[in-house]
Amino acid sequence: MSGRLSDAWLEELRSRVSLEEVVSEYVPLKQKGRRFWGCCPFHNEKTPSFAVDTESQLYYCFGCHKGGTVINFVMDLERMEFMDAVRLLAERAHMELPERSAQPGEVRVSRDEREQMYEANRAAAKFFHGLLWTDEGADALNYLYGRGLNDSDIRRFGLGASPKGWDGLLHHLEKQGYEPGLLEKAGLVVRRENKYFDMFRGRVMFPIINAQGRVLGFGGRAMGDAQPKYLNTAETPVFNKRMGLYALNYAAKERSVGRLVLVEGYMDTVSLRKHGVQGVVATLGTALTEEQARLMKRYAPQVWISYDGDAAGQKAALRALDILDGQGLPARVIDYPDGMDPDDFIKANGLTGFEALPKLDSTTYRMLRAKDGLDTATQDGMTQYALRCCAILKQVKSPVEMENHLRRLVNETGYDREILLRQIGATAVSQTAQPIRRTRRNQTEPSGVEKAEQELISMLSAGLISPEILKPEDFTSEDHQKLARWLIDGHSAASYIGGIQDDAERNRAVRALNFTPLPQDREKALEVAQEDLRTLRQARKREREDEYRQKVDTLSQEQKLEILRRIDAANRESEG
Repeated sequence: MSGRLSDAWLEELRSRVSLEEVVSEYVPLKQKGRRFWGCCPFHNEKTPSFAVDTESQLYYCFGCHKGGTVINFVMDLERMEFMDAVRLLAERAHMELPERSAQPGEVRVSRDEREQMYEANRAAAKFFHGLLWTDEGADALNYLYGRGLNDSDIRRFGLGASPKGWDGLLHHLEKQGYEPGLLEKAGLVVRRENKYFDMFRGRVMFPIINAQGRVLGFGGRAMGDAQPKYLNTAETPVFNKRMGLYALNYAAKERSVGRLVLVEGYMDTVSLRKHGVQGVVATLGTALTEEQARLMKRYAPQVWISYDGDAAGQKAALRALDILDGQGLPARVIDYPDGMDPDDFIKANGLTGFEALPKLDSTTYRMLRAKDGLDTATQDGMTQYALRCCAILKQVKSPVEMENHLRRLVNETGYDREILLRQIGATAVSQTAQPIRRTRRNQTEPSGVEKAEQELISMLSAGLISPEILKPEDFTSEDHQKLARWLIDGHSAASYIGGIQDDAERNRAVRALNFTPLPQDREKALEVAQEDLRTLRQARKREREDEYRQKVDTLSQEQKLEILRRIDAANRESEG
């Protein structure tokens, strides 16, 4: 983040924009003390647990534990990328965005040029769409009709046709005042021997639109046997096929669906949506990327992988599972029968058939694919299948899920449960064999040590205690140590939160800053801080004692006496 914009500039932006004013445009707020309260916009609730702190300029929900700065709020509510949210808030605060340094290999353009590219792409999309209804676009229109689309579908998705000649779009946009050099940077034309030609010729055109409704580029489908079959806009200052998704502009408005359906192609997207499936998006001519997975994570808590049912689609689904797992985004795989693709299946079976398809969890799908290429009717084939599945099950962390998959594997292979457990490994054995320990304490409630650390951080952030009485080493949690060091050095909590890119880490930090209730005055806060520090010292003492005791059984009598002397010295130190 700081590589794009300086921390100082971001700090000024946050100081100029009132968080409570921005939040109140989405959530009715009622002031109580230094906080404004309302019902959380990120989860359903009837009793307000969402707080906006006017002093720290941070929001936090005590129900779902989501929090952050005004930039994080706009990103989450509007499903925006970081720079889009910053740009929106900068316009609100009447601040000029500083010029961003170009990345290696990146074409440097000004903000005005970037805006002109968006406008040129929009003008091109209108031109392509209009051409579709002329004689020159007849082939493309007939192709779309042949794929089962009607005029309403075509208009809904803004589909179009590119001219068959060399420079139809170029001349059209030049008449509207666009320079060929700008059109080249936007990927709409290419230059050969100092002459400009259209990038797309004789193709069905699919405009690629982001969540904010801006046309970033195009995908073009060739007619007949022309190659390449699909051609995308090259990388430009406003378009990168690794970082976008087709139909994201529709998915951004479907907030209540609760999952995204990921397909491989433009027509699969259009066809599923035509038949009533919501949340459908597609990669842009590439295998799923980490950037696209992170983008999807902003829009839904789960992804259904809806790739072709043939061997290539199955392999791609496995690769997509690896990418999504790496980003911590739960996924299921839709298992299409008989090698069908999503377009063919939805046409034959409709929305009801689609909804009835099995959506396999990642482990089940991997185990299903583990049979590929094996003859499980033979002993060798069954052995290889069992070995592949055991390797897959090594990654399962949930004891309940492990038990379910183990039962299935025992039934399928005939191998003894203990044999399979030994193959999976000791970690899985201990996870599965050990009973689940029950505790009365709510798992979301902090422990005594965590409570003390959160209370100290909250009082420090609120200015109730002096930073001189604390050291980062007082804290056991690495997250709390980093946050405490930042605050002790005199930096604001908002600037620390603003620098965290990982959502889970940010929510943990904001939670630590929002411990309640806090003392009302500095004198009482000092008493509470001293008690919290005693709690942390006692915890460290117990930890040292446990560590020493674990070593005792392996030591000689002389070494045991030395350990006892260390314990006694540590106790005197903590008491003093």
